[in-house]
Amino acid sequence: MLKLRIIFIASLLVLGVLLAFTLFRPIIVGQKFETLIRESIIQEEDEWIIQINIINKEDKITDYTIEWSTGEETYYSERVSIKNGRTFTNIHHVYPETVREGEIQLTIYKEGEPTPFEQSTYYIHFD
Repeated sequence: MLKLRIIFIASLLVLGVLLAFTLFRPIIVGQKFETLIRESIIQEEDEWIIQINIINKEDKITDYTIEWSTGEETYYSERVSIKNGRTFTNIHHVYPETVREGEIQLTIYKEGEPTPFEQSTYYIHFD
């Protein structure tokens, strides 16, 4: 019986410590996204249309580099400056001459960052 009381008291102490951490530990707020990407993909009979929207929520004008490639070869690159709170839309058309079947890769770099901000791969197939 004494052993059960000791376990009960120890359980209450652990519960109290967990409750104290819950009440007194600062609440961690979710990360604020400074840039958002939205995309739309439409498959037509003779082309694919990929639209991306880059929404800048930073407190400054930010430069982005958008690259479209097939494997190792970059065939389209564009550098854009987006003001705070503004949206940039890039509409990309993929034709059979660009790639018959395979992968189209989108890479977006943010100003001053060596690693890509966004990377997406689209698998293209034409009938």
